[in-house]
Amino acid sequence: NSYSDQVIIATYADLDIKTAALQTACETFASNPTQDNLNAAANAWYAARVPWELSEAFLFGPVAFLSIDPSMDSWPVDETQLESVLSSSFELTPDFVRNGLGYSLRGFHTIEYLLFANGTFRDFSTITDRGRLYMTSVATVLAEDAANVHDQWVSSYGAEFKNAGKSGSRYSSANQAVQEIADGIITIVDEVGNGKISEPYVTKDVNTVESQYSWNSISDFSNNIKGVKNAYLGGTGAGIDGYVKSKNSQLNDRVLSEIEDAITKINSIPEPFRNNLNANTEIQAAIDACNVLLETFINDVKPLLSE
Repeated sequence: NSYSDQVIIATYADLDIKTAALQTACETFASNPTQDNLNAAANAWYAARVPWELSEAFLFGPVAFLSIDPSMDSWPVDETQLESVLSSSFELTPDFVRNGLGYSLRGFHTIEYLLFANGTFRDFSTITDRGRLYMTSVATVLAEDAANVHDQWVSSYGAEFKNAGKSGSRYSSANQAVQEIADGIITIVDEVGNGKISEPYVTKDVNTVESQYSWNSISDFSNNIKGVKNAYLGGTGAGIDGYVKSKNSQLNDRVLSEIEDAITKINSIPEPFRNNLNANTEIQAAIDACNVLLETFINDVKPLLSE
């Protein structure tokens, strides 16, 4: 109950609010293109990224089976195709964005590409009429996706999760639902350490860096691990930390310490990440910290939750 209501639904409610605010800010800029309005839209983008990155600790349920995750957050952006869309004669409506374009041509990072360049807000005068129209339509679809996943959890999926093991739930047991929590944590810790940070570090390809236009990468990675902390603690109510502590208090202390260490090591990577892919010591320390946390969840926490 705590995890569903205080972590997942609360995070998606915040995402719903902030993507709606982003949509409004993009519409305001489109109708009144000034630098102040572009800056406001860019700041709204930053704000909406926070609950989304926190939510990546639980990419299961509606966000997965309705393909909301790739619709909202596919990267890298296909810059060549995106520019082709801008120079085309297609009517850039929300319906066209949703049904006529692939995932790499919509979502957070398409809006990011249109609003930012080299870590700063674009000059408003460089955004064409079609660029503003495209941005607004993508923001509309993004807000619709966020509202949809929030509504799915509030209207039905949250009840299924809370009633795991009972009639009407797709979860055959309460344990299966708890394992979903653990698997969500394991998935994002692995992705941060061995994907989001490691892949650009190894390849030195800035195009594989998430949020490279806004230089928001480190915040994205850090918020992913903060989402792990939220998932582990279960909000302000009962969390799996309480169960782990009752079985092995030292393990619980170690998990909490490793979570904080991963966040600290990620935040120690020089910013912007895309321009510091040779910061070997700091990047390797962040990767190692994520992998320590990953191994603890795989080898110690998840088996304990099966008892």
